Amino acid sequence: MADSSQSGSSIHDPLERSPTEISLEVTLSILICLTSILGNLLVVYVVNKDSRLKGVTNIFIHNLALTDISMASLHMPFWVTSLYTGTWIFSEKLCEFQAAIQFTLGIASILNMGLISFNRYFRVVKPALYSKIFASKRMARVYCALVWVASLLFATPPLYGWGKMAYHPYFGVCTFTWEIRYISYAILVVGGVVNGTTLAIFYSYYKIYKTLKESTRNLNAHGMEDGAVSAGRHRTDIRLLKTSFTVVCVFVMTWGPVSVIVIVESVGCFIPRGIFSAVIFLMFTSSLANPIVYGIMNPQFQAAFKRALSLGRSGNDQISQSHTRHETNVSIS
Repeated sequence: MADSSQSGSSIHDPLERSPTEISLEVTLSILICLTSILGNLLVVYVVNKDSRLKGVTNIFIHNLALTDISMASLHMPFWVTSLYTGTWIFSEKLCEFQAAIQFTLGIASILNMGLISFNRYFRVVKPALYSKIFASKRMARVYCALVWVASLLFATPPLYGWGKMAYHPYFGVCTFTWEIRYISYAILVVGGVVNGTTLAIFYSYYKIYKTLKESTRNLNAHGMEDGAVSAGRHRTDIRLLKTSFTVVCVFVMTWGPVSVIVIVESVGCFIPRGIFSAVIFLMFTSSLANPIVYGIMNPQFQAAFKRALSLGRSGNDQISQSHTRHETNVSIS
């Protein structure tokens, strides 16, 4: 009887998955969804609660966290449902709306990451311009608003006839129809937004590291630092390299595969369903990775998390504040 039930479940699944595959996919997707919400809520909470995190850069990190919360709460539940049923069980209009939400939030997330990298670039590499381009918190909020406007402009053309939104059974989500007849829009989104932002992030973090490395080398060459300070700067350089490397790697690993796959599909190449499933999981994993990369790895946020969660002794609070102020000057994480 158990074998018959299991066989029937496999036959009736539109994607011909076994019950074990369905359970694994659904469980993993639920974990990604819940972890994304909790991790980003923690970032939003500490930014709103801790006055030491009210700087311009953290406004952008706050905006990125809100984007990821929206993705996890407004779009991922429909993805989880579709993985369970193997098909889209809602209306066609809702499918188009969900596709537009996914594209808007996905593009907003990418543009936010690019905005953070530019902010850090100007702060470290072009400090004279930084005070002009990022003059105030109000200006930072204007940039955040522009990110949302640009995301809507890039994401919604298929609703007006430039392309088509529909359910993609292998991705398990409603998204743009990746066909050769719509290749121009695919090139705009993937080639312009995703690849353009990727290059900007690579360039920004590379120049940041080179600038700080050169600054340390010059100070050492002129004997302007004692041993302790020099060792401290060396540790900062190592941490900076690790942080920059992590930011770039996470971005490429989560957004790179899906960008390649949709272009390959657009030109008519066959791709197994397992690859589609893997890359969409990676893409959504970006929403849970962002609070780790931009928040938890950030010394400012580490101290704020400890204060907010009461993990540190109250006597250490003053030390944490001093450490935070020091890290603000030397760290981009």
